[in-house]
Amino acid sequence: MIFLNYCMIAGSRIRKLINQSVQKRTNNYRNDNIRIVQQYMQEQNKRNEVDESIRYASRLQRALLPSETDLRNINPASFLFSIPRNELSGDFSWYTRSGSKIILAVADCTGHGIPGALMSVLGLSLLNQVVLEERCYEPSHILRRIDEKMRITFQHAEENPRDTFDGMDIGLCMIDTAAKTLSFAGATRPIWLIINGELLEIQGSRYPIGGMRLEKMREYTSTEINYSAGDQLYLFTDGYSDQFGGKDDKKMTRARLRQLIEMIKGFPVEQQKAQLQEFFLLWKGRREQTDDVTMLGMQL
Repeated sequence: MIFLNYCMIAGSRIRKLINQSVQKRTNNYRNDNIRIVQQYMQEQNKRNEVDESIRYASRLQRALLPSETDLRNINPASFLFSIPRNELSGDFSWYTRSGSKIILAVADCTGHGIPGALMSVLGLSLLNQVVLEERCYEPSHILRRIDEKMRITFQHAEENPRDTFDGMDIGLCMIDTAAKTLSFAGATRPIWLIINGELLEIQGSRYPIGGMRLEKMREYTSTEINYSAGDQLYLFTDGYSDQFGGKDDKKMTRARLRQLIEMIKGFPVEQQKAQLQEFFLLWKGRREQTDDVTMLGMQL
């Protein structure tokens, strides 16, 4: 009887200890879960703040850059095709008109997202300074002045070698509608022209704007051609041709893009833009976008 009572007392104590242990673990799990939820909410709030900042920055970037409507106010027979890789883009287009002269530019800046967007705003500012304030309209001189100004902007690069890579590739042309001439200069970017129904490529200089400098002097040369009514031009970054996709997951390549332009060159500009967008999305499929994509087309 005494042994039975002892066992009952011992069992009660064991159950009590077990219950206390279970309760302690439950409280610990609950506290851990509360801390995890709190940390998650804090991180989520931070992400939401970052996302909202990026969305706001994207609205600012779009407000600063000229739109397709602005382009069509200069020439109704034109289009701007643009698909950023991220919400912010390192590509940008720029255009203006002064009398009979139309200046067009499409640029691809270092980086994607926020770094690329900051560089695009700098490139926009430099174009405004050189063309609008200095009233410089000759393409090769415009590129030289922008390169000089960018070098001054990043003159601290000697202290940080990484900064020496910051710059942009750009294709820039000036159309004189009175003289029916087109002058082009490029910093590693070409221009494609449809002249008398044939596609002509004019290469740009091998030097970018800004970036690493291994030479004492850079030369950006202009090429001038005569055009006729109905001829066309295309300025573009490398994002379209560098996109991976297709059934074999390969690069689009410039050769395929050229074939596409040859196929659609006879269409009205609105249809050309639609065809370019449709083909790009089909080629990309479910794959991640490789780079920012920008193309400007115009019928002269």
